[in-house]
Amino acid sequence: VTELSDGVFVGCSFNHVMGDGESFWHFFKSWSEITSGSEIISRAPLTERPPIHHECGRIRFLVSEEHMARFSSPPLRVRFFRFSRNAIVCLKAKANRQLRPEVGDISSLQALTALMWRCITRARRLPVDQTTTCKMAIGNRTRLDPPLPAGYFGNCMEAIAVKAVVGELLAQELGWAARALHDRIKGHTNLSARKFVEEWVKRPSVYHGLFEGNGVMVGSSPRYEIYGIDFGWGSGVTVLSGAANKYDGKMSAYRGKGGIDLEVCLFPHFMSALESDGELLDMLSIV
Repeated sequence: VTELSDGVFVGCSFNHVMGDGESFWHFFKSWSEITSGSEIISRAPLTERPPIHHECGRIRFLVSEEHMARFSSPPLRVRFFRFSRNAIVCLKAKANRQLRPEVGDISSLQALTALMWRCITRARRLPVDQTTTCKMAIGNRTRLDPPLPAGYFGNCMEAIAVKAVVGELLAQELGWAARALHDRIKGHTNLSARKFVEEWVKRPSVYHGLFEGNGVMVGSSPRYEIYGIDFGWGSGVTVLSGAANKYDGKMSAYRGKGGIDLEVCLFPHFMSALESDGELLDMLSIV
């Protein structure tokens, strides 16, 4: 807890091995309830391991220097882009309008991710024949069969990836990129979630991040309750991610007070180009 001249900043360091975004904000909510004097938290954490842990087996290996990566902060610019509720509605409608009716409903986050994938790729001025990747962090809790209980406290997420050739991504409409993300997420089922865990047990590796020079990655989720968390001082003013979650192309999506707040991390020259991108400015101008 850091006391500022005009407020208080509350922070927390949380290893992804211990929990995912759902568990992180579950902890924050419970912490605020205890701080505010509540003797009983509204949702108790369930720490019993789910069946998938036992079905896929366990593995143990020694950690050596080769498994460790010391953190080094890259020279980034970090900026929040705040998309109004009306902007998100327009963006989602635009993406769905450009699709075949049978494709299904593109979500707000899928439409926003598609927009930023296109805008950042354009800002980087990548060769048209290069491949770019867009990754999204998605939860597996409700995808598992049976699904995990709502209060499960642990890590049950995965990063899905969609690849595209730069020239085609920028030549097609927004709906084309949104549909690619939509189809990839829709195809991620109980079977594919289990397959991911089973394959990791067979070939374990130590995670060192999801950075790709030509790609983007969207983490967090507008579904998480943030501004409803109250430590006794009222609703928070803003939310920021930690330094370990920042690299070129990383974005964090948060539920804003009137839409979606998107924290974007880019190298300085890419950020300068992004700030003048016409497609992005059109959406940001909608109040």
